[in-house]
Amino acid sequence: MKQLLVDTSIWIEYFKGNSNAAGIIHDNDAHTVCTTGPIITELIQGLKTKSEKEVFSACLGSLPKIAITDQDWVDAGLVGNDLREIGITIPLPDLIIYIIARNNNCSICTLDKHFEIINRNTAYNIEIIGIAF
Repeated sequence: MKQLLVDTSIWIEYFKGNSNAAGIIHDNDAHTVCTTGPIITELIQGLKTKSEKEVFSACLGSLPKIAITDQDWVDAGLVGNDLREIGITIPLPDLIIYIIARNNNCSICTLDKHFEIINRNTAYNIEIIGIAF
């Protein structure tokens, strides 16, 4: 079963109660949902209430996590540099999330257009899944 790296934008929708985001996250027949450090950090930064922190902690504890390797950092830097040479700047968190997905053969579920921009402007083409509203 393919791993699905669920990006911060989808988790935000999930915690807001978006049924489409929940459907993707809970559809265990299609994929294994996983996360990684930069997504965890982005989510923690946005938590506002004690209740949100408790719900997030419960969800986080049940998810498989993909570790960042030294090679992921190097690859993110190389891709970021290649993109910058053609006039495209991608935020570091999105670069590293993309590279982690690529290097671990994951799909990405996101609303963030940066991942599509990377796909269009590099030789890589990872599967990107969005949600409808």
